[in-house]
Amino acid sequence: MSEETPATMRSEHRFTVGVVLAVYNVARYLPDLLGSLERQTHPLTDVQLVFVDDGSTDGSLEILQAWAETRRDHVTVVGQTNAWVAAARNTGIEHLDAEWVTFADPDDVFDDRYFEEVVKFIGLHGAPRVGMLVTHQLRLNEQLELVDSHPLRVKFAKGSRIVDLTQDPVIQMAVNSAFFRTDAIQEHRIRFDGRIRPVFEDAHFIGSYLLASGLSDVGILASAKYHYRVRGDGTSLMESHFDHPGKYTDVLRYGHLDLIRSAERLGGVPRWLENTLLYDLFWYFKNERALNSASALAPSHTFDEFHTLVAAIRAGISDDAIRSFDAMGVEFAVRKALLDGYTGTPVRPQYAKVERVDETRQHVKFTYWFTGDVPDERIVTDGRDVAPVFAKTQDLVFYGAAVLRQRHVWVDRGRLTRLWLDGAVVPFSRGERYEPDEALTLRQLRPQILGQRKRLQGRWSDVSTPALQHLKRQAREVYENVRSGRYRRRTEDAILGVSVRTRRTRERYEGAWVFMDRDTDANDNAEHLYRWVRANHPEINSWFVLARGSKDWDRLRSEGFRLVAYKSSEWRKLILHAAHLASSHIDVYVVNPLPRWRYGQPRFTFTWLQHGVTNYDISRWVNSKPAELFVTVTPQEKASIAGDGPYTFTEREVVLTGFPRHDELLRKRRATPQADRDLILIMPTWRKKLAGQQVPGSNERSKNPLFASSQYALEFDALIGSERLRDVAARSGKRVVFMPHPNMRPYLTDFTVPDWVEVWDFAAVNVQDVLARAALMVTDYSSLGFEAAFIDVPLIYFQFDAASFFDGSHVGRRGYFDYDRDGFGPVADTVAGVEAAIERIGDDAWVSAPEYLARTAAAFVTRDEHNAERVIDAMLALDGAPRITEPQHAGERVTSS
Repeated sequence: MSEETPATMRSEHRFTVGVVLAVYNVARYLPDLLGSLERQTHPLTDVQLVFVDDGSTDGSLEILQAWAETRRDHVTVVGQTNAWVAAARNTGIEHLDAEWVTFADPDDVFDDRYFEEVVKFIGLHGAPRVGMLVTHQLRLNEQLELVDSHPLRVKFAKGSRIVDLTQDPVIQMAVNSAFFRTDAIQEHRIRFDGRIRPVFEDAHFIGSYLLASGLSDVGILASAKYHYRVRGDGTSLMESHFDHPGKYTDVLRYGHLDLIRSAERLGGVPRWLENTLLYDLFWYFKNERALNSASALAPSHTFDEFHTLVAAIRAGISDDAIRSFDAMGVEFAVRKALLDGYTGTPVRPQYAKVERVDETRQHVKFTYWFTGDVPDERIVTDGRDVAPVFAKTQDLVFYGAAVLRQRHVWVDRGRLTRLWLDGAVVPFSRGERYEPDEALTLRQLRPQILGQRKRLQGRWSDVSTPALQHLKRQAREVYENVRSGRYRRRTEDAILGVSVRTRRTRERYEGAWVFMDRDTDANDNAEHLYRWVRANHPEINSWFVLARGSKDWDRLRSEGFRLVAYKSSEWRKLILHAAHLASSHIDVYVVNPLPRWRYGQPRFTFTWLQHGVTNYDISRWVNSKPAELFVTVTPQEKASIAGDGPYTFTEREVVLTGFPRHDELLRKRRATPQADRDLILIMPTWRKKLAGQQVPGSNERSKNPLFASSQYALEFDALIGSERLRDVAARSGKRVVFMPHPNMRPYLTDFTVPDWVEVWDFAAVNVQDVLARAALMVTDYSSLGFEAAFIDVPLIYFQFDAASFFDGSHVGRRGYFDYDRDGFGPVADTVAGVEAAIERIGDDAWVSAPEYLARTAAAFVTRDEHNAERVIDAMLALDGAPRITEPQHAGERVTSS
């Protein structure tokens, strides 16, 4: 581009920099913003400030007018009726008399030296060919702490500099931390597009500006710090937009697609624009794969249009851009979905990946990716056509559509195995890979460069360093090793390496079967399974792990449990020798008890006993877990996990055994006479959004001061205070017990509990004893509903917040189980509905309606008190014993003895 300055860019301006701020109902944040302006080390009178109030109703306009009263020479305050942030910014542009402009947010804060650093950079590097300046955005959290955590912060790692977007295609998504040439904005009539809601209008403005101006040089200002406020109340656009239909339609049509069309008219889509679009697109897909994500709120009526628009955008982005994109971490499955899922025609696999070899059962697992229908599959092992031992198809569903599919196949191991898919031989690979590129790109160059640098790094690679500097560096390294505890860990590991191999330790723990529930609590499936093993398989070297401070420690020790204290030195030895680990929980601290970077790959096989029946889609959470055995309770549950769908697990891992704890639950229920089944239980689960922030380093949560005014608190407060409920209980001689989830324990004082309601605590009573005495249970979404249904306790589901419960804040999303279609009792969304259902069940002698009893019989086929036995037999099968025969018949109704 010529260095000659266009006439439109030689015009004189009164100010070097200007700021446009679109203001809407941010009165509570304006003092912080205005204070940061007053503290600027650069003369504030040299900065043009244009505030456009977009119809605020909280006094924001009056605050700004009062502040601007004595600053009219450089501050303009404009009021307009509410028309959205884009219109307010566009109004501000019309009032500009500055060479450079930024569009800051009024709830953010400027570093004290912000404008000094910007103006200094412009003076040194503001050549006409520089079209945009980018400042370093730091996040200001609720505790008013600055955190450098933005995914795009890497562009500031090399300090302040000028980059050419054609060579270094950095990404800038926000206008609040960027400056633009005002003359270029006016010359090319660049404006914010109000149709792009609720997000991406910034990125569209930036992309339109850079494309139209042709200015590819960008100034990176690492020293100018912009403090972006993260609102903890979720009221900012960036934090509350997932349920907005426009995010899935208008953003893509008027934002992404418009930029692609504009670029194509100018000769092609540049890499910096491809990176910008991919950065935004990948977040759509990453959010769908995330464990907790508000993308669960995405309106389903937009899904078809969303995928049509993504396909159009994908057509304008090169394969190489998708493969080489490295501005943030993108898992292979997401990258592959965008590469192959929107081509418009089925994509056939180019290779199959060898995943695992089971040397015990002599099975081999391979996988391959495809779209559309399952390919015609032919497997030939040692010259013979063979069928898979286990096989399934996993669907990677994004916004209601199976964009990409993966086949999981287990076959018998042979000397030579070939795979044909749709009549063509497919090669095997030991890792995921893309096809070779036709051109040399950054995707190949960057790993090559980093690899070369790494090979040159070593103890003797810095021989030109002066001796004193070398000594200082070595001293710092020693200091860091001491400070971080690296030397201490090495000593501990050396001692453990000897003690774990002593004869005493080997005789004590070799081939151990380890059982645990939570580290802090027992009384779940692992405890019941361990008890059965000790009674029926004394030859198994079984141990139970529990924190020594647990309330259950003394109870289990007095019963004769062989306990090992969690995280003790003996526990480390036990884990290193363990052949099996079985737990009702599958959290990281359970499945990866000893850090692999320090102790290596665990030797044990993991059995997940589950904490509750899986009725939601928890595939995002468990697919990456190393469950060699996945225990299930109902045929429907097993089919949803082992069958085609979102899970990676096949029938090899997923076994219908029933829960070990259900054996004891059945015995207790059958031993409880009808006259003693006197409890009306109200047992709701928790709401993550209401439970307060988790205290760092603890399972505790701070108390949410807004809990008492929440719909959850108000609805259950009304239910436990129901006089109709009181009258039913009084007439029938029942007791009303309120027993909410343990995470709700800190809020018990927020409920108005009448004297006819008893409040019980999970920590003080055995939940099985409570269920055995139940005449009826009212729950919402708790897995305890399955426990009650297992023993035919009449159920009522109180679901006043069904629309918001599956908002992504909890692990599970909607799965195979529909409460109206599959539930074991009526669903009510009002207190009056619950009251009426309780009265009906009471009138029917506290027995569920026939339709619900039929559902429990079809679901619970393991009411034979042999669940623990089946689980142990399934674990033995992992070591080569025959696979178990799973129960098939309908479960019998549970009656009293």
